[in-house]
Amino acid sequence: LGWGNEENEKTTKDDMKNFYPNSLLITGFDILFFWVARMLTMGVHFNNAVPFKDVYLHALVRDEHGNKMSKSKGNVIDPLDMINKHGTDVLRFTLAVLAVQGRDIKLSNAHLELYGNFCNKLLNASKYLLMKKDSYLDLEKIELKTPLGKYMATLLSECADETREHFENYRFNDAATTLYKFMWNEFCDWGIEFSKADADSLAELGAVFKEGLKLLHPFMPYFTEKLYHELSGTDIKNSDSIMIMEYPCNIAKYQDVKKSFLLIMESIIAIRRAKFPIDMANKTIQKACIKTDKKELFNDVFIKKLAKVEEIEFVASKPENAITDISENMEIFIPTDSIDLKPIIEKLTKQKEKLQKEADKLNGMLSNEKFIANAPANLIEENKKAYEELTERILLVSKELESFK
Repeated sequence: LGWGNEENEKTTKDDMKNFYPNSLLITGFDILFFWVARMLTMGVHFNNAVPFKDVYLHALVRDEHGNKMSKSKGNVIDPLDMINKHGTDVLRFTLAVLAVQGRDIKLSNAHLELYGNFCNKLLNASKYLLMKKDSYLDLEKIELKTPLGKYMATLLSECADETREHFENYRFNDAATTLYKFMWNEFCDWGIEFSKADADSLAELGAVFKEGLKLLHPFMPYFTEKLYHELSGTDIKNSDSIMIMEYPCNIAKYQDVKKSFLLIMESIIAIRRAKFPIDMANKTIQKACIKTDKKELFNDVFIKKLAKVEEIEFVASKPENAITDISENMEIFIPTDSIDLKPIIEKLTKQKEKLQKEADKLNGMLSNEKFIANAPANLIEENKKAYEELTERILLVSKELESFK
């Protein structure tokens, strides 16, 4: 920075004023005392100020078994090979997710493939949105009107707040994990599925997705830039890059809408769970009943579409002849009057007979004094444990059978 050489015309006189002290030093732990401590002591001695406030000790990248990379061991991972195979942004995001403070990174192809799948998920969400509309505005240029748009914007807002907090604390892995959860689980899974029951929300969902790409940009600059401009109907050659846009913050939250959608999701999961024992998981049923004291927060359009139910009825008590599922905020009942239970009862009966046969065989062995006297202790213990597990499974199947009968 030209310290001690201020008269040299090649030196910018304001360099020391502008860049000393700085805010952060990023380095490896192995030179903490060889170099970092010396920078601190020399800076204080000659300039009466520490040269940086924070020191971020980054992780050491090791092989998948935790061994330090070595040419002699042949376990060196060449980043250029990983980029050619998986892509630059996949490598960046993988390293960020694995960079837990105080731990080294165990890098493997399995991790890279996992976060390669994340890119594919985002790409498919973008393609889905572009199938519905040619382009989407940014979030600040639209007014949110649909409940689904407000719900997704609320989750985006919480994600932005959490991501910013993690960045401020240098918890890059937590920031990456937060973004992964929002973009994959909350938007690509639930948001996209909900949109199939509410076409009016698509313009708002596209704007929310674009804002999510801005949040993800520091981790995946090339991939997010590409998707952002495709969704905007623009080209980076003649429009601004994400990197010079404001990083998302202060997005409005709609907590009442969020409460409603959490209950809707809970009911969908409960109905799907109740349909599973009667082999109707992927089939449309005629009716489902919901017992809850929060009826006013439900929207049965989403429930019917995603849970595959023709009719939703809110009830005060359990109807006769119904399968029950109990969750935190409600009870779900599926009336069985219109469902042919004969094949299900036959299936469960055969299952019970098979389990009983296995249990009888084990019980016979454990009742045999000669077997107990000669068999190894560990084998006897394994058989006892297996018998207990079979007994529990028989009990569960028996309860299911009883409920259908």
